[in-house]
Amino acid sequence: MSAPPDRRRALDRRLLRLGRPVAGFVALATALGIAGAAATVATAVLLGFLLAAGFGGATVAEMRPALVGLLAVFGLRAALAWAVESAAFRSAAAVKTELRRSLALSVLSRHGAGADPGRLSAAAGAGIEALDPYFSRYLPQVVLAAVVPVMVLVVMAVLDPWSAVIIAATLPLIPIFAVLVGEATRQRVRRRWEAFASLSSGFLESLRALPTLKVFGRSGDAVARFRRLAEAHRRETMGTLRVAFLSALVLELAATISVAVVAVAVGLRVLGTGMELQPALTVLILAPEAYAPLRRLAAEFHTAAEGVEAAGRILDEIERMAPPAPSGILEAPHRPALTLEAVRLTHPGAGAPTLDGVDLHIPFGEYLAVVGPTGTGKSTLLEVLLGLDRPGSGAVRIDGVPLDEYDRESWWQRVAWLPQRPHLLAAAIDENVRFGRPDATDDEVAAALRAAGASFVWDLPRGIGSPLGEGGGGLSAGERSRIALARALLRGAPILLLDEPTAHLDPVTEMRILDTLDRLRGSHTVLVASHRGAVAARADRVLRLQNGCLAPERHR
Repeated sequence: MSAPPDRRRALDRRLLRLGRPVAGFVALATALGIAGAAATVATAVLLGFLLAAGFGGATVAEMRPALVGLLAVFGLRAALAWAVESAAFRSAAAVKTELRRSLALSVLSRHGAGADPGRLSAAAGAGIEALDPYFSRYLPQVVLAAVVPVMVLVVMAVLDPWSAVIIAATLPLIPIFAVLVGEATRQRVRRRWEAFASLSSGFLESLRALPTLKVFGRSGDAVARFRRLAEAHRRETMGTLRVAFLSALVLELAATISVAVVAVAVGLRVLGTGMELQPALTVLILAPEAYAPLRRLAAEFHTAAEGVEAAGRILDEIERMAPPAPSGILEAPHRPALTLEAVRLTHPGAGAPTLDGVDLHIPFGEYLAVVGPTGTGKSTLLEVLLGLDRPGSGAVRIDGVPLDEYDRESWWQRVAWLPQRPHLLAAAIDENVRFGRPDATDDEVAAALRAAGASFVWDLPRGIGSPLGEGGGGLSAGERSRIALARALLRGAPILLLDEPTAHLDPVTEMRILDTLDRLRGSHTVLVASHRGAVAARADRVLRLQNGCLAPERHR
């Protein structure tokens, strides 16, 4: 199960599954943290000795070994800091690469179904980049915060047990305050991330719809909406910074008062009970070091909180979009019957289920039309049958066997899918049509184009060899849809799942495509999601999808 958004941990265990970059860095940071804690204690002991010796009238020659040792310890601490930072940046780069790769594979494995492009781009871009401070400063500080105070307390217990007791009593105040402030930080960061994701998604949506908005004179509304999203992001960002500054003040104040209590107690004992100067100075130097790692950890949490949230969101998204592993290696049957049993599916962020208790049986060879208003889940129904969207409850069965038990690739070989917004490659028309069947001949490509009503291709200067821009640039929406339909027909799959195949078409071209689908009746299963009455009129059975439920409308 994925970690809930409000329960992100210092180290999400799912990051460890990415392999050696994280696990190796955590082990190295722990070892270097222990060495750094020992170097911190050694620095305090040597400084205490040198100051006490200086006040006692020792010569430079007598203090030379301690001075050399102090310089060596300073050099060691600098080397350890460099090693931690270098390892952190290398690990962060490896983890960011692996996260982007996993996210891309998850999106590709589902053909982008159920994904919000704006939110994905925000996560893959700024979200993953936020892991740099998470690895370079936050995780190393987690190790130091666990190691340094314990080691300092042990040394102080030997030098001055009373000071150790005071620090042990006041030290918990720092993590208690940090937890209280950290909860406010989490909420702020979560709201800031939502505002940033909405801003990214809104910007992408506005860019895509810009020509339509300009034609209908609604670009001003888009600008106003984008301005509102930007202002919301600005407010959340400034709120996050405000919490960070205030929390730093609270933690510094708590640490300063605690160190002052230790200093007063040590000073009174030096004056009253004859406590020796060297252990007293060593204790005074060590006392701030007991609190410093925890203070720095709280401060770094604000810097790395966005990385913690982003990593958790990305891992949640990867888990959500990962296709379930098949429990067997069954090959999908060539002429299967399809069954949905009480299928229920709710998209993230949606209040009501998109599909709610859908029961449907489609024998092989049936021509079925699914109709209903826009947004009622017709496209989702096709994606569930494809296996791109996994229902929250219920089952999809192929000849009575759950879809999850089939090899997913063999199932997709049996299906040709025409999405509502098909994507065409920046390649020639014939290459786009051959995408699902690379070995097809020119005659077969031409026949598929004619069957799809794409006769306009031969009016182009280079015919079926005419190049297209990215996404089918240079063609109208109807022309892109007909080329994508030709690609689906050429595939030769026994099951056709077609989402609005006749949208944007004139009545003559629509009749030609419907005649083609009529000829497939009996030899192929054809499931068409459509608004068009002409499509429903040709189908063997028409089902209406409304409020997430299917209701039979008529039989042929």
